[in-house]
Amino acid sequence: MLRHLVGLLAGIALTPVIWVGIAWAADLFPRITQGEVDVASVLSVVVLCLVGAVGAYLVASRRSPLVAGTSGALLTALCLWPIVSPETLTSALSWLNEETFLYPSGAGLGIALPLGVLLLGSATLPTRWRAAEDLGPVPGDRVVASASRDRYRSAPVDEVGPEPGETVEERWNDGGPVGDTVPDVPPPASPVRRYDDSGKTTTPFRRGESGAVWTPLDDDRSR
Repeated sequence: MLRHLVGLLAGIALTPVIWVGIAWAADLFPRITQGEVDVASVLSVVVLCLVGAVGAYLVASRRSPLVAGTSGALLTALCLWPIVSPETLTSALSWLNEETFLYPSGAGLGIALPLGVLLLGSATLPTRWRAAEDLGPVPGDRVVASASRDRYRSAPVDEVGPEPGETVEERWNDGGPVGDTVPDVPPPASPVRRYDDSGKTTTPFRRGESGAVWTPLDDDRSR
């Protein structure tokens, strides 16, 4: 909402600047077409180009459409005023000389009228309003948007690094399979496990019937 209010005020402030630039440049532009090349005539061409660039920016910009809409509506109304109601124009602008370039019926009328209609028409397109809303909140609305986002923001997760002398792989590996590696599952152990390797130093024992005596399995084999 604040963006559109700023756009409305910007459009109102921009309209007199556009009108003065158009009226002044249109009054001097015919001189350069007649071969009068001087600073004023060259500046008139530059000013008309700048006005065209500003109009193109307002039409294609993703800012609030009220900037182009307000400027276009005021320019169109100013150009149509001497056509629709010349009597009220004469009485309202009696303090302004009709021969000056600022008068609404002057040389700038032929340029300001199509430009105003173009700006006003661009503001009525629904795509302009959708593009302006996609920009997100302006600084004035950012506080409300940030507060609403904080409600759904999860708490930060503490990052635990490896202990001294421990690698990252050892820290996060719990001893299970890594990736697609399938561990080898040993077969079920039998009640009596025989060791054919004579180099083994561990001798298996068997529990006696009383539960307190353990006898080596090698004694059973020697019998």
